[in-house]
Amino acid sequence: MSNVALKNSPNDARSAFAKTLDALSNPLLAILLAFVLGAVIIAITSGNISTVPVAYIGLIEGAFFKTRGLSESLVATIPYVLASLAVALGFKAGLFNIGVEGQFYIGSLTAAAVGAAFHDLPALIHLPLVLIAAALGGAVWGAIPGILKAKTGAHEVINTIMMNYIAYRLTEFLVSNVLRDKASSAVQTIRISPNAELWNMATVPARLTDPLNAIFIALLLAITTFFFARWLVLRTRVAARFQTAAQKRAFTTALTFMVALAAFFFLPLLTQTVWPWTDPYDRLHIGLFLAPAAAVSVAWLLNKTTIGFELRTVGANPSAAQYAGINIGKNIVLAMALSGALAGLAGAIEVLGVSICRCLPLFFSAGYGFDSIAIALLARADAIGILPSSFLFGALRNGADLMELRSGVSKHVISLIQALVLLFVAAPAIVRYLTRQKTKADAVADVPLTRGWGR
Repeated sequence: MSNVALKNSPNDARSAFAKTLDALSNPLLAILLAFVLGAVIIAITSGNISTVPVAYIGLIEGAFFKTRGLSESLVATIPYVLASLAVALGFKAGLFNIGVEGQFYIGSLTAAAVGAAFHDLPALIHLPLVLIAAALGGAVWGAIPGILKAKTGAHEVINTIMMNYIAYRLTEFLVSNVLRDKASSAVQTIRISPNAELWNMATVPARLTDPLNAIFIALLLAITTFFFARWLVLRTRVAARFQTAAQKRAFTTALTFMVALAAFFFLPLLTQTVWPWTDPYDRLHIGLFLAPAAAVSVAWLLNKTTIGFELRTVGANPSAAQYAGINIGKNIVLAMALSGALAGLAGAIEVLGVSICRCLPLFFSAGYGFDSIAIALLARADAIGILPSSFLFGALRNGADLMELRSGVSKHVISLIQALVLLFVAAPAIVRYLTRQKTKADAVADVPLTRGWGR
């Protein structure tokens, strides 16, 4: 009994808190140093130190306090989350997927094509169909460099960079020719069907008054609850409270049924009375729920499943993975395909929920795929840590315009701050690497070059 008590003592809580604090210290310090150095650069380039507080106050106000400021920051955060999860998943498997931008393009292209192809499908079929198609498009585009690496050993960095350029030009050709809306003077695809659009947050209460939509949401919540309950009764300490498998099944069924009923009958009423998003001009959409759901799903996949264990093992030690009988080639392809699927979803969300024309205009992406590399590194490739990191980058992206308007400082200084964050996050690893190399060099220098001549 005493041993159990010791295991669950406050020391464990303090140890967990210390580990969390240690994990957060490096990213937080990197962010602080990036803003400090950014302030120095702003002061030098503007010739006036008083420009710094004006610029940063404008940045904060634009990101959070101007009209629709917070919601616009969240709009930018959503694709960042999905694209960064794509990069992080590759990192966990020991792969550097620089092709997220290209996979983002392919996902948006697929979403635009499928979204405009069917105008008679109901929303409950059309929207999931478009999202699945975009994920498959991104997965195929990501799997190609994965297959090349698995079969030929070709490095994924080179392959994904080349695939980016192919994605750009393919999108440019199709948008300008095959998929172009001939009725529009702008170079863009045909507008997607309204049934394929992501719901705007302001329209959710009205949409849930439709019984079909309410049933669909209730089913989604019920399915989520079912898997959560199964995990709860099989993988956690809650399992000890049930004596038989029948009791576990009864608990899972009852909880799932209760959530489904509550969602169907009470969620529409709740959104009618208490709903924070009422501005019809607000661009925030239901991707706000999809992004954290994707983060939780990726975290669960990597940490709680056999697939995730194999991916992490291949990334941590390929030799040990091979010795254990894990198929390295299969996991490389799988990791790149899953990574591409997430990037494809990010591209689809931009077309279905953010694009003003609800179509794919030419050259629409603004570098989400490349920014996501910095976000994944800032979060240390942690799926949950990507959420606040993405929000930081989304807020910087959204607040940059007002910062430029108020202070005259170019909004591109935000890209500089983001690059500094990446540099400072990577700095400890660089120092450790250089120190290790120096130690190895000193060790080699101390080794005699010959063993003969009487030595």
